[in-house]
Amino acid sequence: MKHGAIVGIVVGAVVLAAVAATGVWWLSSRPDTADAAALSYLRALEAGDADAVDAALAAPLDDAARAAFASAGVYLRDPRIESVDTTEGRAVVRAEADLGGTRHPIAVVLTARDGGWAVAPESLATLRVDTSPGDAAWVGDALLPADTDLDLPPARYVVEAAPRGILAGTQTADVIGGGEVLVVELDAALAPEATALAQEQLDAYVDACTVDASEVPENCGIRVPWAADLTALESIAFRIDERPEVTLSPDGTGFDATGGVIVATATGPSRSGGTASYTYRADDWALRGSVTFTGDEMVLSVR
Repeated sequence: MKHGAIVGIVVGAVVLAAVAATGVWWLSSRPDTADAAALSYLRALEAGDADAVDAALAAPLDDAARAAFASAGVYLRDPRIESVDTTEGRAVVRAEADLGGTRHPIAVVLTARDGGWAVAPESLATLRVDTSPGDAAWVGDALLPADTDLDLPPARYVVEAAPRGILAGTQTADVIGGGEVLVVELDAALAPEATALAQEQLDAYVDACTVDASEVPENCGIRVPWAADLTALESIAFRIDERPEVTLSPDGTGFDATGGVIVATATGPSRSGGTASYTYRADDWALRGSVTFTGDEMVLSVR
């Protein structure tokens, strides 16, 4: 059970002109000094501009990191360079910036490339999420599998349990960079909406179970004693009077759906001769099974 060509050229020209007018020139060239490259990078972080951050980096962010950074909760403010230490082909720029009201030291490591400087991967930080139940978490707008490393630029990230709206649990992670590894321990719990969403899934499942058929469906919690009255079953029709009501286990690993009422009409050759139909009613219709959280989905498995 379980979102012409001429116009493009004109628009592009307008965008380039606007970029040039603002002085945000790191998009097309790399600054020729380490401190200028570091300052361009820090200002891109301050602006929350993923494209500009990519342009400053020696290796671009992957798609998940871009999505996470673009949707970060808080960006750096007021970055200031404190010192520059340059050696052959490498520089370490020490700076500080505000993140969420606290000043932090930031080390920007740069490597020489293409007549300028690019920000090295060790200027980023690694974020990893350990969560249960569930096998993933949202870092901003990026869905991150549990125990998977995500290299991120400095910012404050909001980490949420997945699936959203089914599991509840939120933490923030302040990423400063410098090669640090942050592990977010996320204890998730069932959200108030979880039961209603599970009920929707189960309702769709029982609807599929109760279409007209030539045999009693399996794994639907339905038992029809037609053999007491018929020598063979030709067709069976169902009517749901009450749907089984879902209750999720406190730990979110299983469910019970009880209290259902179902009526079945079986047709076939009668033991007394001819073709006949017999109707049976069950006032204790129930289904049970397990619940798993995979990515951003909740899956009910009926046993």
